[in-house]
Amino acid sequence: MAETSSPQFVIARSVTCTTSGVVSLIIAAVLLEVEIRMAMRVDIFNQSVSSYDWSTKWVLISQTIGVLLGTVAPPSRWFVAINCRSRNEGYSKTSIRDAFFTVEGYWTQKMVEWRQSSLSVRIRHRTSRKLMHHLRGIFLKLCIFLQHAVVLSSKLLLFVSVCVTIPVVSCIGYVGKLKRRKGISSEYSTADPDSDIGRYVLLLEGEVKLSTKSLDNILNEVDSVIRKGKKRKPTNLSILVNRSCNWNGVTEFDSRRIPRLHSQEVVPYCWSLPIVTLTSIALALPNVEKRKSEQLMKSVTEGISYVKLIDETLDKKGCLENIRTAADVVWVRVEMYHKWQDRDLRETSLTGENADEILRQLCDRAEKTVVEFLREERDCLMKNPLNWPAHVIAANSMYRIGRTMLLSQGGKSDETDDRVFEHLSVTIADVLAACLTNLGRVITIKCHRNAIEEREESVRNAALLLGETEEIIAHLHQRELPFSDADQTASIEEWRAIIEQGNKVNIETGASEYREEIVDIKVEV
Repeated sequence: MAETSSPQFVIARSVTCTTSGVVSLIIAAVLLEVEIRMAMRVDIFNQSVSSYDWSTKWVLISQTIGVLLGTVAPPSRWFVAINCRSRNEGYSKTSIRDAFFTVEGYWTQKMVEWRQSSLSVRIRHRTSRKLMHHLRGIFLKLCIFLQHAVVLSSKLLLFVSVCVTIPVVSCIGYVGKLKRRKGISSEYSTADPDSDIGRYVLLLEGEVKLSTKSLDNILNEVDSVIRKGKKRKPTNLSILVNRSCNWNGVTEFDSRRIPRLHSQEVVPYCWSLPIVTLTSIALALPNVEKRKSEQLMKSVTEGISYVKLIDETLDKKGCLENIRTAADVVWVRVEMYHKWQDRDLRETSLTGENADEILRQLCDRAEKTVVEFLREERDCLMKNPLNWPAHVIAANSMYRIGRTMLLSQGGKSDETDDRVFEHLSVTIADVLAACLTNLGRVITIKCHRNAIEEREESVRNAALLLGETEEIIAHLHQRELPFSDADQTASIEEWRAIIEQGNKVNIETGASEYREEIVDIKVEV
């Protein structure tokens, strides 16, 4: 649908465009004949008959090459149009008349509307307005007549071309069928032979159906894009996502028990902000094998592009634009320079301190950044956390996530850096897996772009995305989601609210069952 509705494809298969191919071919033939005749008469390639001497020959050659190159595309469209219409079977008298001897309304619709509308120029005298309207009507009527003549002559030329080439095309088609019977065309195709894809083709009024070969070419193009995506599978991302066993990490990275640094509403998260913050903490941990840190970095690098795409696509109102910007700023510094804001994460991991001390340092630094900003800022717009600068939003995220980790550890001294790193990796995997459940919806949205100019490219990107993430989507579809409504998976805040509500219900149910068991025991006693 996207391919057949694109302006380039519609223009390329119009009768006037195919006629321009014939005109271009005739002009090229006339130029070639004139050059051959001149070369035979005056021997232009060996001697010059102009005062410009030798340069005349090279000017003529360059112009000839330009004409030949410009002649390639228009005649090729003419040949394609002939081939498509020659392969259409079952032409009746009515279909022939509609296809080749009828001018559709869309060719002159705009001029008819102009002719019937009022003048855009303000003229005071009624007689003068009437005269101008009459003159404009005569001019537009002439234009409509010329348009009819051009379209009819173009269709007539195409009709003659089709009649002449039908025997040749039929012979080629018969030879192709014989080859297919011998098994030559047994190549793999993702198209379903039983499906009628012709009903998805968008045609203009009175336009004949596209040939099966044209439809197969469109399908083969999409299949090639999907195969290209399969060659670019995010292997490291798949390994990390497979480590996620449940969705606990979506809620556990930020505890509601951590006090807020401001009196306003809670700063919402986008999908990418907790991922880049957790990754920054993981890279800052000391006493962790370099191989593990590099593997985590590769996995998150492959996944963050999909996370950003999901954030941007599903945030239709743009409410989280500043949050996304903060995550992007943090990730650029982490990926390129291994820094969180101005702190070098590699130097932090080599200081010999334990994970608890590193977390406290990062949290204190983040808390100081937010508190100083709130103390010095006087702009009333900054009371809303969504309007905060990127570095303040990132610092607030680091403060909350770091404090949550310290709270979950509870001062345990037996928590090694390696175990903390593994816990962070699983949490990142949980958040990534929850985010990537939206890939199917993003692909669907990309296929439903309203802008005609963007639709074809958007569908191509969707096919490429499908090829890259097909295995991840299939893996996540096998997992049970914490809710039945797919529309609730768009936002990480919705995920957190639903999971926390489910946990609360489970706790209340467990407490109620426990009380009932106690009562039964007392009764038995």
